[in-house]
Amino acid sequence: MAAYHPDMVKEGRAQLGFNLRDLAVNLPGAFFIYRADDGKILFANRELLRITECSSMEALIEFIGREVKGLIAPEDYAEAVESCDQQVGDSDDAVAHMDYHVITKETHKRIYVHAVAHMVKNPYFGQIYYVILSPKPEQK
Repeated sequence: MAAYHPDMVKEGRAQLGFNLRDLAVNLPGAFFIYRADDGKILFANRELLRITECSSMEALIEFIGREVKGLIAPEDYAEAVESCDQQVGDSDDAVAHMDYHVITKETHKRIYVHAVAHMVKNPYFGQIYYVILSPKPEQK
């Protein structure tokens, strides 16, 4: 492995053997992507579907209404948004850390998660957040 240099010879470099879809679907962590302006979820991986007890992306959309607001427990939403806004500010490339609950579809369990949200400017969607969720023990 070496850092890219324009004069590098392309021969002899092995292909990774998987594509971005394989990576997104098979990562062992829950993540989703949403637009900052309207909260619309653009993508969710299989692990997020498992955590929320949704059988498909369509089931997740039906359950949460397609917006990130529906994913976060109602009593945690305002605090999560405020915390995210304070951490991100006016930046076009910032990271925020938040803790909140996600409520599952079938059993209505409350899963306490730590979220890491990376906000970036995307040429097609404007400002978007890439969010990774990690379940964590409840705080006492």
